[in-house]
Parts: sequence; structure tokens; C-alpha cells
Amino acid sequence: MKVGFLLNHYDLHQVPHCVPYAFELSRNYGDCETVIFCSTQDELNFAREIGTGFPGHKCAFEFLTIPSYLKAIDPFLAKFVFARKSVVLKANAARLSKFDALVVPEMTSLGLRSLPGFEHVKLIFTGHGAGDNRLGGSFNDRIGKFDLALLPGRKYAEALKEAGHLSSGRTAISGYPKFDSINHLGISRRRFFENDDPVVVYNPHHSKELSSWGPMGVQVLDYFFESKKYNLIFSPHVLLFKRSWGRGVSLARKYKNNDRVLIDKSSRKSVDMTYLIAADIYLGDVSSQIYEFVTEPRPCVFLNAHQFDANDPSYHHWKFGPVIDDVSQLPNALEASLNNHDQYRDIQRSSFAYTFEQDEQSASIRGAHIIAEFLSSGQISEKWK
Repeated sequence: MKVGFLLNHYDLHQVPHCVPYAFELSRNYGDCETVIFCSTQDELNFAREIGTGFPGHKCAFEFLTIPSYLKAIDPFLAKFVFARKSVVLKANAARLSKFDALVVPEMTSLGLRSLPGFEHVKLIFTGHGAGDNRLGGSFNDRIGKFDLALLPGRKYAEALKEAGHLSSGRTAISGYPKFDSINHLGISRRRFFENDDPVVVYNPHHSKELSSWGPMGVQVLDYFFESKKYNLIFSPHVLLFKRSWGRGVSLARKYKNNDRVLIDKSSRKSVDMTYLIAADIYLGDVSSQIYEFVTEPRPCVFLNAHQFDANDPSYHHWKFGPVIDDVSQLPNALEASLNNHDQYRDIQRSSFAYTFEQDEQSASIRGAHIIAEFLSSGQISEKWK
């Protein structure tokens, strides 16, 4: 049995959601040849580093072929649109079609279905987040087109079933392998500022239609650059500034790091929970990283920049703290989040438990067992559902 794990993205945020399954699959199923495909050196380095936490794994690492013309034009093209993934899939189709299954953290790979030679290849979806947004992400109706989808918890399983997105596919609840990645990497709380004032992490989403960045972001930064009461880590979704020209977003040069503000638009710390673990208060909009933040219940403030209905299930996490629709309300909201956090602890804990399956078995082991069982029998045991 040959199983490929496909990392076809120039950013790192999808890596920890996928590779832990590969390492456990190779450790526990000797008859399974497991290959991790990477499209960049940074992806490969990150995957290898996570792999050090899985001693004895037998995964091979290989680079995907990137056409020369794409290497030349992609730095410019990516400022407008991200066409790279589809081109890379086609360039590697002959190679990938030799596998019995491909495990992917995103949905672009469904395009392989239309290519010759993939009739027998099982496509397995891991997702790469666990937010509430019912308009996209892992709530997308395309999830039912995969042969198998690994879900982080009951929230996704029940919502997808209710929406009718599971009729043509199979799903199983594996848990959230990113937590295994972070544990194995030894990410722990770090001190980024010399003072003892509260640390706020501002984490706007990348989608123009959902993000607080366009309507409010500059005002938020201005507040913290003038504040003597808080420290700020500005850590947006890594894609926010990637397609900057297409999205019409930019960051003025005047916004630079100082003794109270740390700006990081896309480094690995933005995706490996380093900043989330370091922060005392979460400030954001609809990013799924809020659920990674509340692994330990802490104060939160949310920015409703588009006058969304806070009772919509897509914004369930707004129950975790004060919600404001104007930056002038930010000082009072931050103060309230600290002083009144006790009233939000229970909803944070219960929502976390509903979002993530957690038991005596790690998500990585559980997911590897599910993949192996599915590929050998074509079935999913009830214990995984």
C-alpha cells in the first residue's frame, strides 16, 4: 500500500494538520509505504522537525516538481491570485497517480479526480483548522466528494451532516493532529516584552469579506502604538498579506516593531501557536485560531467589522468574550475581558470540547488507524464516528 501526503502550498500553516498522520501510519503499519511530498524547502524543514517527535517513523520525503515557468512568474502572480497549486498538481500527476491514496489538507486536490489515471486513487481530507465559519473552510460542501474526511470533533460531524454534505463521502472523527505537532515541538510560553503588562495577540482573518483588517485594522494598530497599558503581537492569518495586490491590503512602513509592539505577518511562529501561547488576550474576528487559543481559557475580544449577526452559528466563538463594532470601544472591551473573564470560562471549555475529540489516544494515532482501516477494508468502524 502506497500513501502520499501532499503539501502543495508555499505557506506552512497546513503542515502540522497533516504530517502527524503520516508519521504514525509509517510507525504502526509496516506494509504501508508513506511519502510526504513538499513543494518548498520550508515545508520540508517544518515536516522533518515535527517528525523528530515521532521516533522510528519511516516516512520518505520528496519534493514536488515545480515547472520552471511557474517559478519565474509565481512571485508576481501570487500577489493577485494563487494559481500555483493547480499547476503543480498537473505537473506531478503521473507520479501521484501511482499511489493508492493521497492525504491532503486542502480541497484544490479534488482537481486530480478529473485527470486520467486517478480512478483508483483514494483522496483523504484532513482539513487545516477548526473554526465556526459555515460559509467555507471544512464546512464546505466539497468535503463530501472525498473518499474519506478526517474531522477534528463532533462539531464538524454534526454540522456537516445537518447541512447534507456527507451523503457522498465517508467521515471519521480523528481529533486535531496539530496539537500533537505542537506538543512534540515543545512549544511553550515565551516572553516577548520586557514589561509585565498584558499581551494581546491580534489575529485578523485573511478573507476580505470576513476580516476586521480592512475596516478596522489600522485603527487597532494605532491604538496599541499609543497605548502604555498593553503589549501587542500583530499576527494575522499568514495569507492576509500574501495576495496583497489582489486583496488590496498593505501595511504602512511606519508600523514597525518597538518595545510594546511585535509585528509578524507570516513567520512560523504565526502558525505553530507560539504567539497564541504567549498571549494573555485574544483579539480577532472569525479565524479558527481562536479555538487553538482557548486550549487554556483566557480573555478574548472580537471585532464585528461587517455588522454580522452574532447569533449566527458562524460566529459562535463570539460568545467567548466582548464583541465590539467600533475601535473606540476597544479600551473598555479589553478591560472588561480581563475583569469579567470568569463568566466566559465555561462556554470556552464546552465549545473546545465540542470542537475537538480528545481521549486517551492521540489524534495522530487515531487518524492513522482510521486511514489504515479504510484503505484495507473500505469501511469505517463505528468507534471512529
